[in-house]
Amino acid sequence: MSLNNTDISVIILLYKTNEKKLKNLINYKKFNIYILDQSNDHKTKTILLKLLPNIKYYKVSTINKGFAAGVNFLVKKIKSEYFFCTQADVNINFNSIINLKKVFKKKNDCIIAIPKTNTKKKFNYKKNFIKVKSFYGSTFMADRKKFLEIGSFNEDYFFYWEDIDLSKKITYYSKYNIYKCQNSIASHDSGNSSLNDKKTKFLRYTFFKYGEYLYQYNFKKLKLIKMIREPILLILNLFYCLITIQKLKFSEKLYNLNGIFVFYKFLLKKNFKK
Repeated sequence: MSLNNTDISVIILLYKTNEKKLKNLINYKKFNIYILDQSNDHKTKTILLKLLPNIKYYKVSTINKGFAAGVNFLVKKIKSEYFFCTQADVNINFNSIINLKKVFKKKNDCIIAIPKTNTKKKFNYKKNFIKVKSFYGSTFMADRKKFLEIGSFNEDYFFYWEDIDLSKKITYYSKYNIYKCQNSIASHDSGNSSLNDKKTKFLRYTFFKYGEYLYQYNFKKLKLIKMIREPILLILNLFYCLITIQKLKFSEKLYNLNGIFVFYKFLLKKNFKK
């Protein structure tokens, strides 16, 4: 198979991107690239327009609608058969991306193909493609039509858990499957694509907890006892952290508690519409 890249688009979501990580994006210079920056960062846009010649679409937004909505937005902009979703803290070379496409050519039921990440293990060439039950949204290739057919990411999630939600829908409720490609390798410096400021920490801890509750609610696993007990325990922990002057843990617990309240607000709004 020739190393054809014309049927692959690369989509990249940015938010307060660490400038040191931008050099990783040079790996996509041979692909058509679609970018959404949700932190109103025009400086990064100036840098990337010079770095990457094949940017077909670049939007800088003042509104952060989250990962799920951001990816869905970009997927609707592309016309290629496949798209590769990535972040600035992911490092993967051209051949590994092309190898992901080979999975779709060999497996008609493949909707998403993922590389091996952060591993030093030798390849097992006896079985190039391994069926798996889940994937991480930070780096994956998808068949665009199948991705849209299955409903894309659930935009009720902000970021975190939307990939777990979609994995479950694919694995247990669809005719498609997720495959890991043994001869495609990526390294992921997890959580370091964005600057680690106070607002970013707030979003991370708030929406991880919110996503956890939403996921359990969507798949009928959220128990009433958890919804009552966990907020109480978090409030008690907040008092303890305050007394013992643990500022970092105090903010983490506070943001987690906020995430639960954000979920309660979502639930009330959803039930009110009914």
